Amino acid sequence: MEFDATFLFAVISFLVFIFIMNKIFYAPILRIMQERQAFVENNFNSAKETQKETEKQHNYRNGELDKSRDEARTLISEHSQKFKEERNIRIAQYKEERYSVIANERDSLKQSARDAKETLKDNVVDIAKEISQMLLGDAVNKETIDKTKIEE
Repeated sequence: MEFDATFLFAVISFLVFIFIMNKIFYAPILRIMQERQAFVENNFNSAKETQKETEKQHNYRNGELDKSRDEARTLISEHSQKFKEERNIRIAQYKEERYSVIANERDSLKQSARDAKETLKDNVVDIAKEISQMLLGDAVNKETIDKTKIEE
């Protein structure tokens, strides 16, 4: 194999062609590919950070919601218990008032019954006297009729 100037010219032409192609074609393509790779990596990292921040905010929000729910349940429970106690106290007071009124009315009725009995005892003696006068024609004395023996 012979090496002549044609071979040397072909090698030099090939090297110049590679150098020109590298400067004109390959370098810009590699630069664009590197920029694109950097852009994709930046977007990916940004998306990861955004996702982490979103999860962090989501967890915080859920924690606050759970805390608020617990506080609301506690408040509702406390107020419910308070209202139940208040209701029970009012019911007890009302019952006590009603029992007192009933007891007073019962005592009043018993007293009225006693008064009515006493009045009737006096009236029975007078009525018996009038009836005996009409039937017998004799007057019966009040003393002969013992009030304590008169029953209802």
